[in-house]
Amino acid sequence: MKLALISTYLPKHCGIATYTDYLIRGIKKADSALEIKIIAEQGASLLKQDKLEVVPCWDRNENYVEPIISHTKGADVVHIQHEYSIYKFDDRLPSVLHGMEKNTRKIITIHCVRPTQFSERGAVDEDYAARVAGLADEVIVHLSAQQAILNRLGIPSKKIHVIPHGTELSDEDQEVSRKRLGLPVDAKILLMFGFVKPHKNFHIVIDALVEIRKKFNDVCFFMPGGLAPTASDKDKEYAELVFRKIEDLKLENNVIYPNKFFPNQDVPFLLRSADIILFPYCEEDRAASGSFHLAIGALRPVIASRIPKFEELKNINDELLILPYNSSGIAGTVIRLFEDKDFWQYVIDRTDDYRKLTSWETVARQHVELYRRS
Repeated sequence: MKLALISTYLPKHCGIATYTDYLIRGIKKADSALEIKIIAEQGASLLKQDKLEVVPCWDRNENYVEPIISHTKGADVVHIQHEYSIYKFDDRLPSVLHGMEKNTRKIITIHCVRPTQFSERGAVDEDYAARVAGLADEVIVHLSAQQAILNRLGIPSKKIHVIPHGTELSDEDQEVSRKRLGLPVDAKILLMFGFVKPHKNFHIVIDALVEIRKKFNDVCFFMPGGLAPTASDKDKEYAELVFRKIEDLKLENNVIYPNKFFPNQDVPFLLRSADIILFPYCEEDRAASGSFHLAIGALRPVIASRIPKFEELKNINDELLILPYNSSGIAGTVIRLFEDKDFWQYVIDRTDDYRKLTSWETVARQHVELYRRS
């Protein structure tokens, strides 16, 4: 069978590129007989090896219809990784779906569905998602919330497949990880990683830290990352607010902020250095979180906002989902995890079960089953 994947790809810095790389590696383990061609956006590295080819041939800012279609010829299955910022909202992607050979099965993974009431474009986002979903033979989403929206928009349930975002498993030693990163070996470390942005609510964790410190003097809030290279004025103002808050509350000795970029090879050590990983975000997109899956893949307890992005956490323990902006809820849950060893072990055991259930190898097998369905 010949599989063509349309996506951004490495070494391009893009979440979809990284996602596709993990998926491909899982597919190769699940079915070594598949011949795979990645029809990649420019910026990917050209590659040709046994049963795997990467062809960078299109650009999101140009008319990519013919370049993509020409490379799908002869494929049994074409699988598109869709994200709004890559394909925009014009007729090009629908034209790609229309223009493929009739015998080619068309599958699309829709990574994000944005409801009309939460989009600055109004109905454009969800209408476009429904349009491309309607032109595909099969649709993959990661969350039941995404499936529900597509159902409402007229996409039949039998056409939609809820396959979780994959999880990369990592088990680096915690002490080794902390020493590598220059962190205190014996501290209780809470982690939020990634760029500082207002919707991530770092300031809510600062409020929670005040409560947690009343119980544990040795607690530290580790903030690897910093402002994005493309940070807006709003992002910069928010970062300044966070650091003023740390100073005003005299938490400088309990916050670790290296203010530097950590390469991908450091991510497993960052995650394993933490005792608990926090996602107090507040946003309305219906999209799974790759960062969440990295966190559970490192077998770390996660506390997250009760929003669609983290709905999967209920499969581990619904009690770890906290209402947005509830700093006391975060503090209470952190304290219980540290004090209640039975609760901690229950969360660890459930996290281990779910990270295995959603491992890239398991998720890739579900993809291969769909590809080979007649």
